[in-house]
Amino acid sequence: MLTIRRTWRTAAAAAVATAALAVATPAAHAAGTTLLLDTQENYYLPTEGEGPNLGLGITASGGDAHDVSVAVDASSLAGKATMVVTGDCVTTGTLKVRCDVGPLSGGESIDPFFLKPTAAAKAGDTGAITYTATASDAPTATGKTDVLVGGPKLVSRPYPALNDIAPGAVFERTPAFANTGAAPADKGVMLLVQDSEGVSLAREHSNCHYSGRPDVGAWCRFDTPVAPGAAYETDAPLRYTAATDTMYGYNSYVVWPVGGTVPDSFDPSDFPETGTGAPLGLKSVASGSGFTGSGYGTFATTQHADYQALGDTVEGKVGETVSITVGVRNNGPGRMGFRWTDADNSGTFVVTPPAGTTITGAPSPGEQGDPGPLWNCTPHKAGAKSYTCDIGSTDFGPGDSVTQEFTVRIDRVVPDARGSVKAVENPDYPNRDDNAANDTAVIAVKATGSATSSPSPSTSASPSATATVSPSGSGAGTGSGTTVDGGLAATGTDGVLLRAGTAVLLVTGGTLVFLTARRSRRQSGN
Repeated sequence: MLTIRRTWRTAAAAAVATAALAVATPAAHAAGTTLLLDTQENYYLPTEGEGPNLGLGITASGGDAHDVSVAVDASSLAGKATMVVTGDCVTTGTLKVRCDVGPLSGGESIDPFFLKPTAAAKAGDTGAITYTATASDAPTATGKTDVLVGGPKLVSRPYPALNDIAPGAVFERTPAFANTGAAPADKGVMLLVQDSEGVSLAREHSNCHYSGRPDVGAWCRFDTPVAPGAAYETDAPLRYTAATDTMYGYNSYVVWPVGGTVPDSFDPSDFPETGTGAPLGLKSVASGSGFTGSGYGTFATTQHADYQALGDTVEGKVGETVSITVGVRNNGPGRMGFRWTDADNSGTFVVTPPAGTTITGAPSPGEQGDPGPLWNCTPHKAGAKSYTCDIGSTDFGPGDSVTQEFTVRIDRVVPDARGSVKAVENPDYPNRDDNAANDTAVIAVKATGSATSSPSPSTSASPSATATVSPSGSGAGTGSGTTVDGGLAATGTDGVLLRAGTAVLLVTGGTLVFLTARRSRRQSGN
């Protein structure tokens, strides 16, 4: 079956006029189910590199359709472009593919291919991509996308980093872009704004559509033609309000020509509200080296988070191995939210066992359940003098805690022995703790037996432990080596994938990763 993305393109056609719905040919089925092809109006192929993924959607209207298939033909570009097939479409000839949808109820989005220019391609070359959709119980539908080599290329100006924003205060951002391509964006441009959690965007402009979710933002349309070499910024800034518990975040935006390929993350149904104030416009600015292609910038408020270290007591007889649970609690009022960035943790805590004891690992897998306990601390071995453990939560909010369970062997009685747990901030994203009195907690010892007793023989302990995040309310944290609501979160390779997913919003190669179309680059048959 066909690889499916979120269904949105039919709504996009009505909302932003970037697509053309195909007209179904008259047939005996006309009174029943019909197929609607949602195709982008223009495909702009650069003279170097590669073009974007082709946007294509199909909808069964008036009922379900069966044996649905879409033939896509870009053979008019022979000699000017090559095709890289994506998704589950199959090659049927030079610059031709077939995408088998099967039964269709509602709408689906298809990623058939993207194009790369040949050495013979030159700016101004044109062509077309045609579509033919068929079904066993619906009339055929057709559509077309015009292709232009060397079309407009819109690159954004980065936002400056903002610091020292007061909790709950309003701050401003002004998007700006330049056309570095060889052709004009003669129908105007689209602007998509997306932001991290913890900020809200003022809903002020009648040509903008706003989301009910702050992190989704808004989109706006501008009918101003943008000539090659021209640069513009919005004639009024976007106004944001930071939530009172927000400590760090980002703002971002992307622009594209009306009728061109839309960002893969764009879903018009996410933006149900329309602004009621004056339209947001564009004003001309000087173009220059400041337009790098990435409309992204971070911000930081002056809010702080009080980290409280959590200690425990080693209690038992000399020679016994017992468990302790230690960690850190966020007493607020600030939230350390890092699902949007490359931060590995919200800080760390250093665990030093009391004299006369040895950290041997964690409870056995039988006590913790398969696949067994997780180790969230360094070094990854038993018997160290101290351990540094990640506060591995990407959303460490007020009331949340991160704990680590250790197994500890009581080797001998040492009078007045005390270990410690110390909370340490992430130097790149400090929590600005203004209460140092609770940053360190005691690991006490209540041991019975001879002060000179030797530990009983034991097998080598597995270097592992169990890390647990205890959320307060709905803001549960997640992170490497943590357990949230009873489920083990990703560590190791999975932890890397988790961080890669949140860094969708970071700048890579001059563009925003989260706004770049996902490409499997799978050839047909793979």
